Amino acid sequence: MKLCSVILLVGVMSNSWAQEVPAASVAKADAALPARRPRIGLVLEGGGALGLAHVGVLQWLEENHIPVDMVAGTSMGGLVGGFYASGKSPADIDKLISEIKWNRVLGGVTPYHDLSFRRKQDRRDYQNALEFGMKNGAQFPSGFNSGQQVGLILDEVGLPYSEMKSFDDLPIPFRCVATDLVSGKTYPYDHGSLAEAMRATMSLPAFFVPVRDGDHVLVDGGLLDNLPVDLVRQMGAEIIIAVHLKTQPLDPGKSLSSVGVLERSASVAIAVNEQASLATLEKADIVLTAQVQNFDTTDYDKFKEIRAEGYKAAREKSALFSHLAVDEHEWQQLLDAREAKKRPVAVPQFVRVKGASGEVLAGLENKVAGLAGKAVDPKELGDKMMKITGLGRFSRAGYRQTTQDGQSGLLIEAQEKEYAPPIAQALLTIDGSDYKNVLFQVGARVTFLDIGGFGSEWRSDLVAGSEYGIKTEYFHPFGARTGWFVAAHGTVDSSPFNVYLRNRDLGQYRIRTLGGGLDLGYTLGRTAEMRVGYETGYQKISEEIGTPVAPVVHGRYGVSTAQFRFDHFDDPMIPRSGARFESTFHFYDTKPGTLDMVPTAETRLGLATRLCHEDREISSSDKPHTPRPCERSSVLLFASGGTSFSTRDTGFSPFSLGGPLRLSAYGTNELLTNQYFLLQPAFLFKLRELSPLLRQNIYFFSMYEAGKAYGQPSSSSKVAQDATVGVLFQTLFGPVFFGGSIGDNQHRRFFFKVGRFF
Repeated sequence: MKLCSVILLVGVMSNSWAQEVPAASVAKADAALPARRPRIGLVLEGGGALGLAHVGVLQWLEENHIPVDMVAGTSMGGLVGGFYASGKSPADIDKLISEIKWNRVLGGVTPYHDLSFRRKQDRRDYQNALEFGMKNGAQFPSGFNSGQQVGLILDEVGLPYSEMKSFDDLPIPFRCVATDLVSGKTYPYDHGSLAEAMRATMSLPAFFVPVRDGDHVLVDGGLLDNLPVDLVRQMGAEIIIAVHLKTQPLDPGKSLSSVGVLERSASVAIAVNEQASLATLEKADIVLTAQVQNFDTTDYDKFKEIRAEGYKAAREKSALFSHLAVDEHEWQQLLDAREAKKRPVAVPQFVRVKGASGEVLAGLENKVAGLAGKAVDPKELGDKMMKITGLGRFSRAGYRQTTQDGQSGLLIEAQEKEYAPPIAQALLTIDGSDYKNVLFQVGARVTFLDIGGFGSEWRSDLVAGSEYGIKTEYFHPFGARTGWFVAAHGTVDSSPFNVYLRNRDLGQYRIRTLGGGLDLGYTLGRTAEMRVGYETGYQKISEEIGTPVAPVVHGRYGVSTAQFRFDHFDDPMIPRSGARFESTFHFYDTKPGTLDMVPTAETRLGLATRLCHEDREISSSDKPHTPRPCERSSVLLFASGGTSFSTRDTGFSPFSLGGPLRLSAYGTNELLTNQYFLLQPAFLFKLRELSPLLRQNIYFFSMYEAGKAYGQPSSSSKVAQDATVGVLFQTLFGPVFFGGSIGDNQHRRFFFKVGRFF
């Protein structure tokens, strides 16, 4: 029913009553039966970041005392609507959204610092997102994003409303819409877990992993019903306010990536049902159109500007709202009624884990021990959930309230990866240090988890191309509560070792290794590991092409190793803050090419810091935030050094300088040495963010290098220097670098690298 009809009907009824009944009776009846206002329903459309405009709409409605008796939404409209229905004010929602680190949330992966140390090694060695499983044959994930980060936000908001017999019992009655891939129909959420409902409605296909609810596989509701006006009508709304997000039509001349085609295809499907919802006159009484066509669906960092468009859309229709506003007294009664329906977060009397069994269940229960009997701390809970996903076998870990035997408890839900274990990570690297002789590698790291107990694993690297071979390790911790472990490892490998003088190929060597060893170690939380061990085997280093620059050696080797590794970088691919430190000591009791016992030590240090951090004030100001240049800038410092102490007869030289990030202007392995140092200050500037969903960015990179290889001819005995400049792309396939370097003594080169850089 249109708004004017409702107002007219109310007016006519009021006049008729006044004419037929004496004034005293009217006053008495009014006191007993106060005039009933029409029930107002609000419908919020989906649209990714564009849906942030709904916050501005809510802000205007509350400022002008326009009551909302029920709310429904899809996708981002479902999220904002769910936040509002849970009892949060527009100011609360504004603060919540402003504090979200959208790049991290939309990136989907567990943050690097939350990974277990071994998973950090995986991300460090395989710097791409090409993970698949071998549980039922080779299978890729059902989405780029597991939804873990956004899920924790929703879990915190929805925790008191984890077990709802009806969403009508929320502070504001609520519905949201998902799409069921099994039935091919809409799936309106009206009961159950509020957090799960919000997670399902925004699970954009291919980008987010679907939500499974019994026999239903649920994705973004916008595919079938992006503006659920009918749903609000069914809830009993007499006046419906629908918020429409105006989008920019596709430019036919604009180039599109495969991701862009997928996103646009979904938008077309959404637009069809959206127009169908708006076509019928009886669908909505007031339609607010937010002019957000100049924004993209991933512009979450432009929250303030988008929110302002929603506020403006509501303000422009203020004349239509004038008859719906209530006075201060009735508005306060409405707020008090909502407050009374809010549910507090109960102190859990027990903690239960769902989604695992046997030793895995026991291990997870150990990680969440201590949560029972004390008030819920969302930060602590979030950290523990990240520790669970950081183990590598779970795509998501969340929490909700549950009731058992009359007691309130906490249910931890760990969702195992549907496609794993075993987990396989793909490898693709291209080394264009010499564009005339490009080296490449393809392969995979396959990890079997919990082989021999919780936390044990068998991890193998299979590589082909310029290097080929197999490296394998069995890792076994002594228990779930200790960091001590034992690791047995073996290697069958053939790798190239090319030596260049500037851009001239001097010699191509191949190092063939067959060996194995045993280590004893200790893991210090998620950041460090130390181990000692012994390895023995056979090694042959032979010249294949070019001028001999080092002796051909072969024979048995035996080496004792002590190693310490610390990793607190924020990213394995392109670090912008944090530190990394690694120190290794080798003692060869036998080594091909020498009769001496050879000790060597090498230390590498990396430091990174942002010049300044984002400092966005959380306010209702419509003034847009303009990123300062320093927010995009980072300075880095790398330093390394190695020595064989006083030993000169080391056989094949243990260290070398020359090549990308090892004196980049110099030829690869140009400076063979028994002792060296290298200093590398660098500057990194983010030029552009291409896609937060796919973690794609473009950086400007520059580095100064100064290093010295001892024992070189007099012409090379001074400190070598160069400067490198280039463009660094962060992609799904790993870092991609194009650049060049100019150094002293007429050293210069252009080079590129794919798959690994730092």
